[in-house]
Amino acid sequence: MATWIWLIVILGVFLGVYYLLQWALGKWLHLGKRRHYRTFHNETHKKWDLRVRLVSALIIAVGCMWGISRGVDESFWKVILFSNFAGVFFQELCTAYMEWKYSEQRREYIRVLASAGCILTFLFTFYVTNFFGLA
Repeated sequence: MATWIWLIVILGVFLGVYYLLQWALGKWLHLGKRRHYRTFHNETHKKWDLRVRLVSALIIAVGCMWGISRGVDESFWKVILFSNFAGVFFQELCTAYMEWKYSEQRREYIRVLASAGCILTFLFTFYVTNFFGLA
């Protein structure tokens, strides 16, 4: 029971830092509030966003299936974490490129890259610390 409480606390701290970073970058770069849903700048962006999401989902699904087929052992969590790491990184890099290329607010890509860095830092820290000693 205590493990779940610590996991919820850790995720709460991460979400707090993430949203604080979003807010601070929005103020610093003079950007508006970031939308929680996807906006497309043109048809090309819409097509590429769909492709990127499918490839990211495929990376995560293949990583999960490969990890499950090997059996649940120590490497299982490494494969799952790495596939999530790769899927998120690929998706956020493509989003940043589209924001840089097509957005009216050209500095929005900085916020996207900082968000990706925050997520990847959290996942990497999660891996290095062995799930903060919870595993």
